[in-house]
Order: sequence, then C-alpha cells, then structure tokens
Amino acid sequence: MRTNLAIAALLYPMIQAVAFGAAMLMLLALDAPSKAFIPSIAATFAVSAPIALLMAPRLRSRAWRQRHGIRVLA
Repeated sequence: MRTNLAIAALLYPMIQAVAFGAAMLMLLALDAPSKAFIPSIAATFAVSAPIALLMAPRLRSRAWRQRHGIRVLA
C-alpha cells in the first residue's frame, strides 16, 4: 500500500464525518423533505474520497509544510 493512499484512508472517515455533518445541518436548517437525506449521504461518500486524496500528499510533503510555515513537533 502506498503511503499517500494509506494517509488518504486515514483521512477519509474524518472528512466524510465533517461533510456528513455539514450536509445534515444544511438539510435540517432548510426543512428539506426526508427524501433528500439518502442522496445527501451518498454525496458525502462520493465527495470525501477526492478531498482525502488531494490532502494526503500535502500532509506528507516536508517542503509544503516548510513553505506554508507549519511546524512539526517530531
């Protein structure tokens, strides 16, 4: 398993949880019908994977962290 894919696999559930929470808050705030809940759940599963795959290389790259001023305690 490649390192970026392993990092993305660890990020995916966290990103999916945030996307799911945001979608549910939006649906509840807008008084959406109950039929809208299932497609929104499916959308959060689909949207979270590309976001995790885009974030994984940035978390691994030492040069990216130095360029953006992020400190690593290790």
